[in-house]
Amino acid sequence: MLFFLTLFKILPLFIIIFVGYVFGKAFSNLDNKILNKVTLWISGNVLAFTAINSNPPMIKELKAFFFGYIFIFVLAIILPLLLKKIGLIKSEWGIIAFALMFSNGGYLGYPVVSALFGEEYIAKAVMYVIVMTLLSFSVGIVILTGNIKKGLTNMLKLPMLWGFLVGWILGANGLSWENLPFTLYEPLKMIKEASIVIILINIGVSLSRIKIKIYDLYDTILTTLFRLIIFPVIAVFLVKLLKIDPILAGIFVIEVGMPVGMNVSFITEELKINPALGNLMVFISTLFSIITIPLLYYLINFI
Repeated sequence: MLFFLTLFKILPLFIIIFVGYVFGKAFSNLDNKILNKVTLWISGNVLAFTAINSNPPMIKELKAFFFGYIFIFVLAIILPLLLKKIGLIKSEWGIIAFALMFSNGGYLGYPVVSALFGEEYIAKAVMYVIVMTLLSFSVGIVILTGNIKKGLTNMLKLPMLWGFLVGWILGANGLSWENLPFTLYEPLKMIKEASIVIILINIGVSLSRIKIKIYDLYDTILTTLFRLIIFPVIAVFLVKLLKIDPILAGIFVIEVGMPVGMNVSFITEELKINPALGNLMVFISTLFSIITIPLLYYLINFI
């Protein structure tokens, strides 16, 4: 019963993604780069800023997410190396590693956490995404490219990092965005309220642009299995070991179990490192996540 109740809660999110997908296919001649920029720089940033500012994280919460994710991060590096050595994956191990370390914890994670736990808990999801993104877009990029400077530069360029820091510093000092003058508060409020819909439509449009090539299907299925099932099950044991608060633990597990992040597709395209595999992993894992997310929510009720 809980599975179907959860599926019912998240189904509207996937319907909006489907609307974005159909729209993207209908207007396939148009470039969606501007929509990506709007999502990254405006919608995602405002949502992260307002959530963190309204619910400033405690240091112990950040530490719990950091130590929990570090284990997932190290596992995401070691596992593909081992699988490559014993011949169980055919593709570049760096792509598999990046896909395992970087989930769609922001674009899809925020709406899912909001639907399952409540809007006030988006701030907790933002904490996870900040930790994940900082490591993935620094060390992860170094693994993909071998370029340390590029990894550090990418980290400092992340807009959500600055939105997170500003929102946290102001919120921790009792300065709320809700107390801004009406001419500033109202636009922020309107963007915040529209953010989740914009983000979900962008996921759909981005998925519609993905070129799928079936010859990478084996590595994709293996990565999806680890990304959606094995890693979040490991996360359940991690949160028990770290003795994380039950709701925080549930959010951590759900975030770990999000599908491969959209940025894996964008980055493999940009760096020209097997973009067909990056595209396929994003598409397949997103498709199957509609089933695995309710299963994970059922699982975390036993934490």
